[in-house]
Amino acid sequence: MITTLIFSFLLSFNPACQPTPGDTLTLKDAYNLAYQSYPTAKKVALQQKITDLNNQIARSAYFPQITVEGKATYQSEVPEFPSPNPVFPTISKDQYEASLNVIQTIFNGGAVGKRKELQKAKGQQQVDATKVDLYQIRKQVNQVYYGILLSQQELKTIGLLLKNLKEQLSTVRSQVEHGALLASQQYILQAELINVEQDSAATQSNIAAGYGVLSELIGQKVALSTALALPEVPVNYKTLEPQRPQYQLFKSSLNVLEQQQEVAQAGKWPHLSAFGTASYGRPGLNFLNDDFHGYYMVGLQLKWGLWDLVNAGRQGQSLQIQQKQLIQDRKAFTLQLNAQLERINGRIQALRENIERDKQIVHLRKKIVESSASQLKHGVITATEYVTELTSLGQAQLAMFVHRVQLSQAKTDYMTTLGAP
Repeated sequence: MITTLIFSFLLSFNPACQPTPGDTLTLKDAYNLAYQSYPTAKKVALQQKITDLNNQIARSAYFPQITVEGKATYQSEVPEFPSPNPVFPTISKDQYEASLNVIQTIFNGGAVGKRKELQKAKGQQQVDATKVDLYQIRKQVNQVYYGILLSQQELKTIGLLLKNLKEQLSTVRSQVEHGALLASQQYILQAELINVEQDSAATQSNIAAGYGVLSELIGQKVALSTALALPEVPVNYKTLEPQRPQYQLFKSSLNVLEQQQEVAQAGKWPHLSAFGTASYGRPGLNFLNDDFHGYYMVGLQLKWGLWDLVNAGRQGQSLQIQQKQLIQDRKAFTLQLNAQLERINGRIQALRENIERDKQIVHLRKKIVESSASQLKHGVITATEYVTELTSLGQAQLAMFVHRVQLSQAKTDYMTTLGAP
């Protein structure tokens, strides 16, 4: 059963037997599915709703501010006039007032519009911060995706080893039956075959576990029959400009500080507003009228605080310092990013050189195994010696396969670190 599964798996490496496009998952598809299913992604839409609500709140300052007030009081004493004096009425100690107040801003230095822009900038900043958090999932997807590919390459090597062992076991069995070799040589190969089948079962288990983790990350069931395509990286990937979401976050954060400066500058200007109050109660504006009646007041109000002017300048200086800090943070991030890219590029060059050496080693190991197979057939060497050479060939093949996958992974890490789509 295990052998059948192995050879079925090996067919997937034959271009003529590749699964249909619907049965293939690319790394970019995995990214997109992970972004859609990850809980953090939903924060982007929620933040947009929050921004819209904050804009509505800020825009409401354009409209008249209407309040309704009511009060009832009792005071221990009121103005009294010489008695008896029929000209002046008696003032009640209990007083009542219900009023409707309206205030309309006429001029405030454009503060309302600038607060709207500030809310918009803060909303974009939060969206960009969410995208930075969301981008981290790419590293997790990379790790699992390439972990599966490496295990599949290991399984491929095991399959090739099983094939050679079975061929030699068939030859040795025939030699033993004709008395040309001792039966112990056959037993050695059979024991090694069982060991390799155990390795195959363990590797298949690792692959299944990897598919399970990948399914959790992308929020969609990935069947074991789904092939994972080896990512293709653009030839000119080293010439691409950094596109990490952190740069957009730096940009939106600077924009927030700029908008805050605009709001602070608006605080330097005087605030002019019109107001009106319509009331009903007693006594009214004429305290000598002790009857319930209506009355009103309208006017203009100018407010210009000295400390508002001073603090606006100080706040502007503080925001300028924060801008400089943010610019330095961006420079530091760029330096770290370039250092990471250099390290990854060094790894890419080393893997390319190792792959060329691997090809030479595999070529030589194949010749050694071919010679050892002939020697085993004629009884010149033992089955143990043949297995040793065959294992060395398998290790060399595995190293070459692994280095190829690691080279693709290093290029993908370069793209991920760069922030390229």
